[in-house]
Amino acid sequence: MKRSALFRIGCFAMLLVTQSVVPAVAGVYIEMVDRDTAAGTSELAQKFYIQNGNGRFVGADGNASIVKGDTMYMVDDAEKTYVVFDKATMEKLAIQINAAMEKMKEQLSKLPPEQRAQVEQMMSAQMPGLDGKVYVVEAVDTGKSDKVDSRACRIWDVTRNGVLDEQLCVVPYSALPGKENLPAVFAKFAKLFEEMAKSVPMLTGMMTSEFNTMTKVGGFPVRTRAYEDGKLGTHEQLVKAWREEAVPASMFEIPAGYTQKQMGE
Repeated sequence: MKRSALFRIGCFAMLLVTQSVVPAVAGVYIEMVDRDTAAGTSELAQKFYIQNGNGRFVGADGNASIVKGDTMYMVDDAEKTYVVFDKATMEKLAIQINAAMEKMKEQLSKLPPEQRAQVEQMMSAQMPGLDGKVYVVEAVDTGKSDKVDSRACRIWDVTRNGVLDEQLCVVPYSALPGKENLPAVFAKFAKLFEEMAKSVPMLTGMMTSEFNTMTKVGGFPVRTRAYEDGKLGTHEQLVKAWREEAVPASMFEIPAGYTQKQMGE
C-alpha cells in the first residue's frame, strides 16, 4: 500500500487528543495483510501490539517501531541496533532536509524551463507539499456499507489534492474487540507525531490534513483499497486479526545488548 500502517495509526490518532491513557487493561493485537485480489495472493503487512498506552508496530520484514512515552524507537533485529526518534532527532533531521531542499532548488534553477517543469511535476506527485502548495486531504461518506470478515463497515472515499486515492471501510472503535481505549491511546501517539512534524513545515501540513480527515471517519479502516486512475485497483489492505490479549511489557523495551545508532547511519 502507499502508506505505512504506522503512519496510518498516527493519522487516526487525532480523535481524542485531550484524553489521558486509561488504567491497565488487557491489550489489543491487530494484524494487517496486503492482498492482491486479481492474483488471489496475500502477505503480511504489519502487526500492532497495544497495551497501557504503549505501541509496538512490526513490519513484514520483522523490524519493529516502538512508541513509548514521548519517544519512538526504530529497532533493527538483524543488526541488533535501534534509533531513537524524538523531537530533538526530528529537529536535526529537519536541518538536513531543509539543506537538501535548498540544494535541490539550486540544481533545478539551472535546468531549461521545460525540463524543470517536468521534474517539479514528478517530484510534487511523489512528495506532496514539496512545491509549497497546501496539501489537502478530504474524506467523503459514500452512504454505502459493506462487511469485512463479518464486521459491518462504512465506506468512505479519500481524495488527496483533489485526486481520488483510497476507499476506506471503517468500523467504529466501540464495535472492535478490547477494553483498551484506542482513541485515547492513538491520541497519545498523535501528539508525538505532531510535535516531531513541527520541525518540517512540509510534513506538518501533510500530517495535519491527514489527521483532520481521518478523525472525520470516526473509526478504524478494516479494509483499505487504492484507486488507480479513478478506479479501484486490485490491491487492498485488510485487518486479518483484531483481538484482546495481554501484551508482555518486554514487547515495549529495547532488547538487552542492542546498540543505539544515530539517524542516517
